[in-house]
Amino acid sequence: MIRITLQDGRVIHCQAGQPQDIPGIIDLYQRVYHGKYTLKEVSDPEAIRSRLDDPNYFWTLAFLGKEIIGSVIFSIDPVNKLGKLYAAVVLPEFRGQDVMRSIVRQGLERLTERTRTCDVLYATTRTVSVAPQVVLEHLDFFPMGIFPNVRKVESFETHGLEIYFRRGCLDLRRKRPQLVPEIREFYKVVRDVLHLEDEEKVDLPLSDPRKMGDPLPFEIDDDARRLRKRFDALQNKDQMDKVFFPFMEPNLLFHTPDRSAEFFVNFNDADGFGVIIGYKIGTTDLRRALMWFAEVAARSGMRYIEMLVNAFRPDLQRIAVDARFLPTAYFPAMRMTERGEREDYAVFSRSFESLDFMNMNLVDTNRRFLDAFMKCWYEMLVRCQPDFDEEWRIG
Repeated sequence: MIRITLQDGRVIHCQAGQPQDIPGIIDLYQRVYHGKYTLKEVSDPEAIRSRLDDPNYFWTLAFLGKEIIGSVIFSIDPVNKLGKLYAAVVLPEFRGQDVMRSIVRQGLERLTERTRTCDVLYATTRTVSVAPQVVLEHLDFFPMGIFPNVRKVESFETHGLEIYFRRGCLDLRRKRPQLVPEIREFYKVVRDVLHLEDEEKVDLPLSDPRKMGDPLPFEIDDDARRLRKRFDALQNKDQMDKVFFPFMEPNLLFHTPDRSAEFFVNFNDADGFGVIIGYKIGTTDLRRALMWFAEVAARSGMRYIEMLVNAFRPDLQRIAVDARFLPTAYFPAMRMTERGEREDYAVFSRSFESLDFMNMNLVDTNRRFLDAFMKCWYEMLVRCQPDFDEEWRIG
């Protein structure tokens, strides 16, 4: 248990959350966000209980007497020694007194030093204020990218990616990532910040997103038990073409009628946020399938969709860009391989909202990531404009 003395002499104590704290947890997030916070694990009693009971979650609460005044969740992937901290909140009247920084520091020490559970931890920060970015950077987190229009609270917000590396962790990285030009813009910023080696440059031909063939029909299966059974079966038989997105489980399956393309997705219907958890491609071309899946997902209510691509798979990086996904962040040493190395990943996203960067406050490094993103966005926009001699345009 840690104790924090406030400026007025009152003492806050921090401890792991318990099932009896569930009403107070819900009340805390309601008081701060007035029902606009979109993560169900801080508003649904059963979801909260499952996190409190799960050994791979470490939920810390800050108390003033019996009142909960702060909260942060640490989620752990023990296989990849990877951690995520999220849902960090403190009541407004207690901000600026080192409460959140003390809670996070204690969690970092526990997970990376005392128990050596995690090599790497990451968090996403709101950019409506510079304060969350500064708090994490004072704890030795490094900014590694941005997520344009990723979540909706009052309006669609851009978030930043912040990563903490345990001492010596980057020595385990697989070196010389193989990157297409669009990713190299982001890696250049990361390389400067972390003093990494040069990448291996891979140039692959672009494909025109307007020439992906006829649209593919997709059906949507939202039966959680049925789709999870299929997901597990494909994964256990090693029939999945790609499976890696930590801390997420699929709750939607988009598939063509003949099952030649299947995309497993985690979707939050509160704000239209989606991530691709895994996919299986049969006779259909992946590039075409990804392009038309995204279009169907947008029509079904998905406003933003995200996917991870290995930094040593330039072929998949090029496919993602061809399907109009844009790089938004670069995550060094994210995943542990069977050889004991840690491999980098690039984060790609497609947003179906008009980009709005007016209400942002960025640290300097995140501004460089925004510049890299906008360069990619502009190049895609120009590339996708109709040629003047196209028949449909002049006819």
